[in-house]
Amino acid sequence: MGSETVGYVGALRRKVGHDPLIMACAGCAVFDGAGRLLLQQRTDEGGPWGLPGGAMELGESIEAAAVRETFEETGLRVRPGALLGVYTGDAHTHANGDVTQSVVIVLTATPDGGRFTKDGIETVGLGWFPLDDLPSPIFGAHQEMLEDLRHGRRATWT
Repeated sequence: MGSETVGYVGALRRKVGHDPLIMACAGCAVFDGAGRLLLQQRTDEGGPWGLPGGAMELGESIEAAAVRETFEETGLRVRPGALLGVYTGDAHTHANGDVTQSVVIVLTATPDGGRFTKDGIETVGLGWFPLDDLPSPIFGAHQEMLEDLRHGRRATWT
């Protein structure tokens, strides 16, 4: 999205300020042909690694949101496969004061074109990693997702 476009969450924030919001989010656990997992190094403090994903836009399906967010954050086009899981956590206060609690639906996926793009806004690093040799640190909210992947659990609900 260009900077002139205000998404669904931005429009809500204009009305509610920093008040808590429950956000529907989607992401992908992308595996290459060698079984390695794509991870994104985030711009959050400490440079943690995690799965690409983000908030749904109004009118978007979970699959479309997961594919769009993965492309925006990595430059790769992906083909969704199966449900990895549905994840919720505690409310989080962002650096700007916004408070959110996310419901995150994560799909497995395979690459389907594109090329790595690090935008420097959300992504400063990208790489393919074996599940038994992931980089550190891992983004806290994604640790449970990665544990499910390592242990072969699918369609989990936490």
